[in-house]
Amino acid sequence: MTRTSRLVVGIALLGLVVGACGPKRTELAREAARASAAVESASTSGGDASDDLSGPGVTDTTVKIGFIIVDQTQLKKLLRFDSPDVGDVKGQIEALVADANSRGGIGGRTIEPVIVVFDALLDSPDTEEKLCRTFTEDDPVFAVVLYGQVQSNARPCYANRQTLMIDQTFFPVDQKTLEEFSPYLWQPIMPEYGKLLRGLAIALSDNQFFADGAKLGIVGIDSPENRRVVEEDLAPTLASLGVEPTDIQWIDPTSGATLQAGQDQAVLEFKDQGIDRVIVVGGSRLLAFLATTAIPQEYFPRYAITSFDNPDFIKREMPMALDGAIGISIQPAFDIADSEYPRPGNASEQRCIDVLAAAGHTFAERANMREALVYCDAVALLEQAGRGLSGRALTAAAVAEQFTALGSSWMSASNYASAFTPGSFDGVAGFRATIWDSNCLCFTLTEETVDFPS
Repeated sequence: MTRTSRLVVGIALLGLVVGACGPKRTELAREAARASAAVESASTSGGDASDDLSGPGVTDTTVKIGFIIVDQTQLKKLLRFDSPDVGDVKGQIEALVADANSRGGIGGRTIEPVIVVFDALLDSPDTEEKLCRTFTEDDPVFAVVLYGQVQSNARPCYANRQTLMIDQTFFPVDQKTLEEFSPYLWQPIMPEYGKLLRGLAIALSDNQFFADGAKLGIVGIDSPENRRVVEEDLAPTLASLGVEPTDIQWIDPTSGATLQAGQDQAVLEFKDQGIDRVIVVGGSRLLAFLATTAIPQEYFPRYAITSFDNPDFIKREMPMALDGAIGISIQPAFDIADSEYPRPGNASEQRCIDVLAAAGHTFAERANMREALVYCDAVALLEQAGRGLSGRALTAAAVAEQFTALGSSWMSASNYASAFTPGSFDGVAGFRATIWDSNCLCFTLTEETVDFPS
């Protein structure tokens, strides 16, 4: 079996996982989440007096925080792919928590980490819901650091149980969804998906992606969220740049069969119409899926790519699909070599390096530290927010107020630019354009960090 054939088979198996979550199930969970959010909103509207009830997993002296470690061991064996060695992740989390606790933890409460290892090969709506129950019923936590959770029923599950989410997963969440799940869902190092697509369109235009009579196709996972960001964010931004898509294809994710059929249809339609530029909407491995379908049909358009599209995996396993690719980088640890963006990128990254080194955790390259940075940012954010909550009840609403109050003082170790702004739920302020170089088989980076458009 050739490498391309192996990838087609392996990623098709993953497609069964992605396709297993239906919109009806998610909407039911969302209705419950909205109801419980209204309960907390009503209970906290009178302020944060010290005698108010705190959230789950909180005592007068301690606060439990859930951490998800994604184990890719079996997945790597199945697909026979490689990825950077990230070291002893459990030990890294424990070191970061110990460091925060040495300064008082969160609002004077000692952090008690609840660490669960999640097998990526077994990912499904059922396993992610089971994980949610672990953190909300078996051993209730105040907040959970979501990592590697790509099923659309996961976030409603936590919100329904009034559990704060520090969402560190490359999973597309739009502004309306974030508002629905307020005050529980926050993305400190991931941009809101509509904002990401607006930034992508501008970066593509600035770097001549649409030049020379290009014909653009858009393909996405069919969901209310994805259709909404295309209609309200991507399409209007493209129109302002004088770009009109030739075709838009939506893929039904109900099952592995419909997912594959949708990809086949998109490739055939795009190829027949001479479409030579493609934007993929939905993240969650879709670009990799599409490329494995397109390559055997000798269809090689120029792809727009972001950190949400797992560019490191595509670079390692199918670099031929990236010729002419242009996009934006959000987190250099996941798509850019240190030679393009030397360490440390900022003072926060240096602090993470120092804290972990003191505990015996060192990293040859930033890519080896990608997961450590995810947890370092999560712990740092909760600690910083907690400084304004000493002696006060620890609730999701109270912490949410503190996140917003951080404003531009928030500096992520993972991103190029950071800030929380009123009315938003993510802490990412900027990006850098990235261009695929077929000579070095690597992504090059523009020097200027660009603010996301409003």
